[in-house]
Amino acid sequence: MTEQINTFKTTPRTPVMILSTFVLVTFALGWLIALPLVLMSPEERSTASLDLYYNLFMLTPAIGAGIAYVLERRQPPAVLYGHRISEQPSDAPSGAEQASVLKPQSLTDALGITPLRPVGRLLAWSILGLLLFLGFSLAALPLGGALGVYPFDPSMPIFVQDLSSRLGRDATEFIATGVLVEIGVIFTAAVFTVFLHAGIEMGWRGYLFPRLQLRWGARVAVVLTGVISGLWYAPLLAAGYFYNQAPVFQSLALMLGYCIIIGGVLAWLRMQSGSIWPSAFAQSMITSAAILHYWFASAGEIVDFRQATLQGYSGWILPGLLLVGLLIFARRAFSPAPASPSRRRRVKTKAPQN
Repeated sequence: MTEQINTFKTTPRTPVMILSTFVLVTFALGWLIALPLVLMSPEERSTASLDLYYNLFMLTPAIGAGIAYVLERRQPPAVLYGHRISEQPSDAPSGAEQASVLKPQSLTDALGITPLRPVGRLLAWSILGLLLFLGFSLAALPLGGALGVYPFDPSMPIFVQDLSSRLGRDATEFIATGVLVEIGVIFTAAVFTVFLHAGIEMGWRGYLFPRLQLRWGARVAVVLTGVISGLWYAPLLAAGYFYNQAPVFQSLALMLGYCIIIGGVLAWLRMQSGSIWPSAFAQSMITSAAILHYWFASAGEIVDFRQATLQGYSGWILPGLLLVGLLIFARRAFSPAPASPSRRRRVKTKAPQN
């Protein structure tokens, strides 16, 4: 008789001490990198290589997750996988004798870099991530205008002025073409800068979220991941990033709200796709689409990022509604994506004697 043996990779039940180590290492590295910015005067900061500091800071969750993974692999299998000793594939053919053997995650699996298959699922969720956050970024502007917190002007005066200067003539009749070209530029930038945002996703959504979700469920995992990642931004907020020199504690409160709501939607993309790439593309789109607030603002008006754009509270309304809907009505929205067997082999066994 031939028996089919499947090997499956699954999320381990990582001890809380190791999860805490991940958080502490990530925070410590973040402060180590950003502290020079915090200590600089505004004049010194204006001449510093801010992109270098920022990009190094964004790598710290991936580094922390890598260190936690090494500690995790030193744990006994009964600690990590005692919650799931065996697993029966849902697509098992009727009447077939199958056994499932758990296989420890590789580093790339633990950080959510892999699996990359099925390719169709990965591409579909990545495109959804790009389109969804372009839509959120765009919809936040008229919504902010309706709430009176963003100077929304559908005639796009600043965009028209900028396009006219580039064309050397009145660009009014070329607005539609110009917008399509610029949208293409936004998508291109989002795709080609995805690796700059992947480090964030490897830590928060790749490593931490699935392990919190396994222990305490999706709702707690969304809140905890959001709070922890929001606090991680503290040194950049202290250096004046994101909220235009707003008071630090006010900026921190806003960042916590942003990370819980936007991070929750990113966690949904990560869990449904099985990897971090859709959420990394979504992060990249958030950055690339930030220019939209410039296009639709009334000339001469100042945008308050505490209230407007996807960064401010008015921009959280639509993502927040989606997140609440997922958490209340779609119970399995944050469950791990169906895993394909990593390896299948057949072994011969003796037939039972009658």
